[in-house]
Amino acid sequence: MHPHPTRRTVLATTALAGIGIGAATGRATAAPRSAPEAVIRSTALDVRVDTAFPRIVSYTHRATGAVLYGQEDPVTSLLVDETPHTPHVTCTTADDHAAYTLTFTGGTRIDVEIRATGPRVDWKVTRIADTPALPVGTLRIPDLALLSVRSTQPGATLLAARIQLDAAKNGDTLLRVTPDTPAEAEPTGCAYAVVSTDALAAAIETNTVYDRPTAATAWENGRLWRQTLTRPGYTKAQLTCGQWTHRAATAPVHDTEPLPRATVILTRDRNGDGRTDWQDAAIALRDIMTNPPGADEQHLRVVPHIAFNFASQATNPFLATLDNVKRIHLATDGLRQFTLLKGYQSEGHDSAHPDYGGNHNTGAGGLDDLNTLLRAGKKWNSDFAVHVNTTEAYPVAHAFSEKLVDTGDRQWDWLDQSYRINARRDLVSGDIARRFKQLREETDPALNTLYVDVFRESGWNSDRLQRILRAQGWHITSEWGHGLERSSLWSHWATETDYGPDTSRGINSQLIRFLRHHQKDVFADKWPLLGTAKLGNFEGWRGKTDWNAFYRQLWTENLPAKYLQAFPVHTWDEHTITLAGPHGLITTVTDADGTRKITTDGRLVCTAGTYLLPWEPRHATDPAKLYHYNPHGGPTTWTLPRAWSHRRTVVLHRLTDHGRTDPVTVPVRHGTVTLHAAPAQPYVLTPALARTPPADPAWGEGTPLRDPGFHSGTLHAWHVTGPAHLATSPLGHPELCIPAGSAATVSQRLARLRPGTYAASVQVEVGAVAGERRRAALEVRTADGVTAANWTDTSTAVNYVAADARHGTRFQRMFTHFTVPGTGGPVTLSLTVRAGRAPVRFAALRVVPAHRPELPQGTLVHEDFEHVPQGWGPFVKGDAGGATDPRTHIAERHALYTQRGWNGKAVDDVIDGTRSLKSRGENTGLVYRTVPHTVRLRPGRRYRVSFRYENEQADQYAWVTAVDAPHARELSRTPLPAATTPTTHTYEFTTPATGEAWVGLRKTGDSGTAEFCLDGFTVHEPGQ
Repeated sequence: MHPHPTRRTVLATTALAGIGIGAATGRATAAPRSAPEAVIRSTALDVRVDTAFPRIVSYTHRATGAVLYGQEDPVTSLLVDETPHTPHVTCTTADDHAAYTLTFTGGTRIDVEIRATGPRVDWKVTRIADTPALPVGTLRIPDLALLSVRSTQPGATLLAARIQLDAAKNGDTLLRVTPDTPAEAEPTGCAYAVVSTDALAAAIETNTVYDRPTAATAWENGRLWRQTLTRPGYTKAQLTCGQWTHRAATAPVHDTEPLPRATVILTRDRNGDGRTDWQDAAIALRDIMTNPPGADEQHLRVVPHIAFNFASQATNPFLATLDNVKRIHLATDGLRQFTLLKGYQSEGHDSAHPDYGGNHNTGAGGLDDLNTLLRAGKKWNSDFAVHVNTTEAYPVAHAFSEKLVDTGDRQWDWLDQSYRINARRDLVSGDIARRFKQLREETDPALNTLYVDVFRESGWNSDRLQRILRAQGWHITSEWGHGLERSSLWSHWATETDYGPDTSRGINSQLIRFLRHHQKDVFADKWPLLGTAKLGNFEGWRGKTDWNAFYRQLWTENLPAKYLQAFPVHTWDEHTITLAGPHGLITTVTDADGTRKITTDGRLVCTAGTYLLPWEPRHATDPAKLYHYNPHGGPTTWTLPRAWSHRRTVVLHRLTDHGRTDPVTVPVRHGTVTLHAAPAQPYVLTPALARTPPADPAWGEGTPLRDPGFHSGTLHAWHVTGPAHLATSPLGHPELCIPAGSAATVSQRLARLRPGTYAASVQVEVGAVAGERRRAALEVRTADGVTAANWTDTSTAVNYVAADARHGTRFQRMFTHFTVPGTGGPVTLSLTVRAGRAPVRFAALRVVPAHRPELPQGTLVHEDFEHVPQGWGPFVKGDAGGATDPRTHIAERHALYTQRGWNGKAVDDVIDGTRSLKSRGENTGLVYRTVPHTVRLRPGRRYRVSFRYENEQADQYAWVTAVDAPHARELSRTPLPAATTPTTHTYEFTTPATGEAWVGLRKTGDSGTAEFCLDGFTVHEPGQ
């Protein structure tokens, strides 16, 4: 060992003659030679460095003398923009650091520092001063190993992890370095890596990022490179850094990235298992790794759910979602939610990306209702996210332009054809940052998370976007586990395990799960000991509307998994994992005896799915409450947490949609309690009865109605005459029921409304089976004595909207338009049912501002789709595709991109005005139809139907006239010819003497892209 150096300057000059250039790889390689060295020190380490180049030779643990290696061979050059350059190097050393100046031909200068601090060593560029003669885009030093272990070291091991998503595979590679370990001709990229020997372990963190990643370096798998090499007397496995981007291609000169850096941290036995191995290195890596914003609270987000709006249907208006947030809060005793709003913009999901701000879903309530949801929802312990897309753009978007996208790169195609965004231009121009900034400025801070859909970028495009979003204060989630990896907290495919193939399920590396288990929900569901907190849905995403299944999953899957996520992994073997909490608190999960059991602080808290879990887990010895769940029911006995052990009694509450109920005082005996539970019924255990009453949910908050979704379980907000009661559907949704028998009215005075026009609406189903008849009406009486009403006698059309909670039933939404006079005054809404034999059910009321033009004499309906409050105007979805997400929506004009002639487009999306009803590549079958309460066609009358349309292809769509009696029977079918300019279709027909007549559009062909657009739909009764 050299004596400790005093401060000095060392001048090292290298010559190109001393370097060989690898022709096959473009790598700069160094010929071995001796080089001057120095030792820098911290309290824990002696670090031997080269003074001729910023190279670490070795690390010596001062207390034990144990050694790990860096790069033993001299390095003399680096790659600038993948071209080798040999700098002129000067070096100054001090006690704990060495500073280098690298000067290049043309005057470019790079300053590097190596500094030792405790167990870590930082290698970092402190300055890049480049010149036009040698501008610096990227830097790479492929021969500079920062860590290596040798076969001469007992237990020499390298563990590297690639970011991969196939649940059946393993992204980890474990190399045990022996004299017989074969050398590798080329290095292999990885995202994380650690090394260890029996005496010492170490890890690297670096901010390398490839400017333009290749298949080999995509998804951050070139962050580090591992390679096994043979040297005289030993074999070694080493880790080098990948490419650093200083100035991205196409970026202006002033637009540079964070300076290159890498940190090495060394450790001995960190987890107390008596040995030093990769797990100790991983624990040490947590001290230096980049942490996603929001990671420290990710374990608290127990209840992820998607509120889904799609295809103009607005099945989950923002304020209805607020009531669902409250319902979940009460039913879980306040467990934290992660509410993902898919379809907060434009006409809903997959519409108008990438308009992040300024184009909010008016059918769902618009920006005002969105902010009401956010402001009120955060008080009910929910975080909120919105679904955004930075990869695909739709022509309807305000932001769409031929600069934004590659018009030849067609992407997802459902409601409209999308195009691949030029992500680099979007980033370099600052446009994407401005669009996200608009969303941030328009919305309440409770919208704290972005869900970035279909993200396919990696390298610099990903890294720069993450820095933009972090700077704006966003938490980040993604569709797939490898997207936005340094920042993403949650992945859709990893947590909805029946969605998509398992080949893209989630990150499959044990090393990465060990490192970040406590921070992220992005992992493949392949480690049953730790479990996975599943995405639960009852608000229409993928047609999932079962509240009961959603609620059950919270207790069987999510709460135990999130309990364990509260703590970082400490040790991991095949059958037992320990997790380290604060203040020495240890939690263990094991299936060593065949049954999964969790213990905390020496107490059993879960066995075979039955549990008494402290919440929140990081206060497990003195929690505010404990959750009890027993899938089988019956008595179980538990030891209480330390701080509760001296209590004489505790209180057990049954949880329902209305919160805590049926409190039972339970005696404590010697620190234990015996709890009696009903099967699969959640409970919460508290130290005592609450002294303050629970908060009023204020159902319907922000709307003119109180309890519009009947969530209260009572009719206290309503004035009731006749038989009426509340019931719960088989899928757990509340409904107002009027049984067979006498007439009934359920009414409510609305909150004061400003003068103007409004639309009241309610979902209604008449009869237990199609064809039963009974008058059901929605009436609104205003202060001027006018009563507006709409009604139906029968429900024969099945609800096929998958995002609707009542798809598969015959519930359809019925609208009544009314006007509040200029003098204002009280407004009363009534649901009325005449006497009759058929039961009637109502659900999900709304009152929203709405424009309603006056109709000419004799005109039953005229719909131009300019002011539809929700849905498709006079039409409801037909059986095309069954109960599915339709391929029809109200299209909006964005000339020239949505109109005929742009980029080969055959027909206009919008025929007249600013909106039309558009179908694209619809499923075969009935696309849409009228129902009696949208177009009332009376028996035995003659009607004229007229509309304007454009049709991309012949033999694809037909217009039908039909009757329900009660099952549908077509009266006529008219194939619609190709029409690439606005064309009018008019015909007359006489309705049958019996049944409910209707008209609609049928898809007869099999084209998956053929477009049909309709406007100016009019029904006229001649002679009236």
